[in-house]
Amino acid sequence: MSKTVLIAAAIAMLAGCMTEPPPERAYPPEFAPPLPPRASKAPAETTAPASSLHRAEIKPLGRGMLTAQAAGGYMDGQEKELRADLRGTGITVSRMGDSLVLNLRADTVFGGKTAEISEQGRRIVDKISDSVRKFDSTQIVINGFTDTTGTEARNLKISQERADTVAKAFTEDGVESHRVAAKGFGDEILKIPTGPDVSEPRNRRLEIRITPRVKT
Repeated sequence: MSKTVLIAAAIAMLAGCMTEPPPERAYPPEFAPPLPPRASKAPAETTAPASSLHRAEIKPLGRGMLTAQAAGGYMDGQEKELRADLRGTGITVSRMGDSLVLNLRADTVFGGKTAEISEQGRRIVDKISDSVRKFDSTQIVINGFTDTTGTEARNLKISQERADTVAKAFTEDGVESHRVAAKGFGDEILKIPTGPDVSEPRNRRLEIRITPRVKT
C-alpha cells in the first residue's frame, strides 16, 4: 500500500473519532441553572436634612397622665437629658419642685429686634422640642419678656410674638398643640431691675416652664 493511501486512511479514521459538540440542553424552567447575576445600580441616596432624620427617630414615652409618685422620677429623666443636650448653649435649666424652667436669652434665639428665629436659635429650639416630644407627659408654657427700651405696648407685642414663634416651632416639630401655651409679658417682670429705657440683655429673655401632667 502506497504512503499516500496510508495517510488518507489515517485521516479518515481520525475524522470518524471526532464528534459534533452536543446541542445546548433545554432545561425545564424549574431546573434551569441560574443565570449569572447582573450588575445592579446602587440605589439613589435620599437627602433628608440631618435634623429631620434625628427628630424622626424620637419616640414619645407614651406615659399619659402621671401619678404624683411617678412625676419626680419622670422629670429627673428629662432634666438630665436637657442639661446634657443644652450644655454649652448658655441656656440655664432650673428645677422648681417637679417643674423645669429653661431661661433663654432672646438675643441668642432671635435675629435683632425681631420675632424671627435665627439659625443658632433654631438649633437650640430643635434640641428642646426633641426633649418635650419624647417626655410627652408634660405641659409647656413659653413666657416672653423684654427690657425697658421702647414703649410698653411695643414691648408687650414683641414678647408675645416671640413666645408664639417658639410655640409654633414646637408644634411644627411634632409637639401636640394642646400641650403648648405662650404668653408675653413685655417689660412687666424684669429679671434685673432697671429704670426706664435701659437696654439690659438679661431682661430680653424667654422662660420655658415644663410641668408634669399629674392625675388628680
